[in-house]
Amino acid sequence: MVVLVFVTFLSTSYSQDKPDIKVRVGGTVQAMVSSAQTNTDTSQVGFGLKRIRGRLYTTFSKNIKGFIQFEMTSFKLLDARIEFIINKAAQFRVGRFKVAGVRAGGLTSHTKIDIVERSVSAQKWGLMTIGADYRDFGVAFLGTSNGFSYNLTLHNGNGAVNLKASQKTTASVQNTSFAFSGMTSYKPQKVKGLELGGHYGVGNSTFNDYNAYSAYLYYEPGSFRFKGEYIGVKNKNGPFDITTAGYYFFGAYKVAKNVELLGRWERYDKNTDVSNDAETFTTFGFAYSFFSSKWTATKITAAYVIRSEDGVSVNNNVFYVMFQLVF
Repeated sequence: MVVLVFVTFLSTSYSQDKPDIKVRVGGTVQAMVSSAQTNTDTSQVGFGLKRIRGRLYTTFSKNIKGFIQFEMTSFKLLDARIEFIINKAAQFRVGRFKVAGVRAGGLTSHTKIDIVERSVSAQKWGLMTIGADYRDFGVAFLGTSNGFSYNLTLHNGNGAVNLKASQKTTASVQNTSFAFSGMTSYKPQKVKGLELGGHYGVGNSTFNDYNAYSAYLYYEPGSFRFKGEYIGVKNKNGPFDITTAGYYFFGAYKVAKNVELLGRWERYDKNTDVSNDAETFTTFGFAYSFFSSKWTATKITAAYVIRSEDGVSVNNNVFYVMFQLVF
């Protein structure tokens, strides 16, 4: 019934004689130089490619758009979505895309990650829920009105599972449930650069049973930037529930129009019921943008990460430099 109403609405709202198709191609190249002490007697120094992304943007009308993105270092389809835009406050999205979730995860573009890596808590959230690329197959209803934004996503619950029923065969993957993720945020018009929000998600009991939640506050009024977020996941797949929790604080300050000093402190606990298993990450660095008016287009980011683990004394710090080109 819901699908019938949706299709009826689209047929009366968007029908036109001929589409006005526009296509744009984009991409990202991120190259790295790094040095890491991975254990007491193990080190790694060298060069690599972190990401090579290709993107295809397609516009059929002001109400219908398409987007495809793929990773080429190890070829993988990341995004393939169709968007139906009723207005700014009401939009539908179907296909494979970033679902509602943690702010520091997929909802922060790879081109806009503050330091070289996302926070550890955000990375673990992806690994424990829908997957490391923060994307899943599903349908989302989202929009923005008067500073409030929302995203309600119904999805498979495992970004690696592409379900396609066929009348000719028995279902290759058994599934009797869905995952749900909801998110809301607020940007008050009277406070420049302030954004706060959170999310809650429930996994698919067939593929991955979990509860996930987060809350964040970002404040970026100008030269100074501050970010903080708390992220938790309860894994419900085993005989006992395991809850992980993490939080980070990030700060940055532009000392010149093309140079920004960066810092982040993070605490991650992989099991809140177990003592002495948490990790702390302290990161210092800087970013240099070749074009101050388009910060992410071409920039260099360097950072040093000091990692400490409760109950263990291991030198496993990391230094890396990343060169980024976005077109």
